[in-house]
Amino acid sequence: MVSKEQMKAAIHAAFDSVVADGASYTKVYAAEIKQKNYLVFRTTTVSNFAVGFKPGRTDLVVVPLEEKNGTVTAGTPLTITDANRASVKKRDLQGRFVIKTTDGQTFRLSIIPSVTKLLAAAYQLPVEQKAEYEAFTALRDSLTAA
Repeated sequence: MVSKEQMKAAIHAAFDSVVADGASYTKVYAAEIKQKNYLVFRTTTVSNFAVGFKPGRTDLVVVPLEEKNGTVTAGTPLTITDANRASVKKRDLQGRFVIKTTDGQTFRLSIIPSVTKLLAAAYQLPVEQKAEYEAFTALRDSLTAA
């Protein structure tokens, strides 16, 4: 089992590998959990993301992540700016941060200061990110106030 510090370092390294000047961003781990209920069974899909931002700016970079045995691989980054951001909600009914783009993409992100072992067992990546979470909540509040 990978430690929270090792996982956080792997997430940051994956983000930095696909985003130009990635080291200058504050990065926070986010998960998007989708559940579908059927008559006989329920499916749950968990998508992992690294969200990068610079304090004092309103741009976000969302990078999809794949994790396997402690190795984190980054997908194609999506930069969300004032120009392509359609809407932002501080919280939906499940307490998630919701951001929509003008091209129709929607992210419903759960971002928490610390992913516990119980949540890590439910497919979220184990991460400790209290300082990054505080910086993100300041950005989130500035985006939803506008």
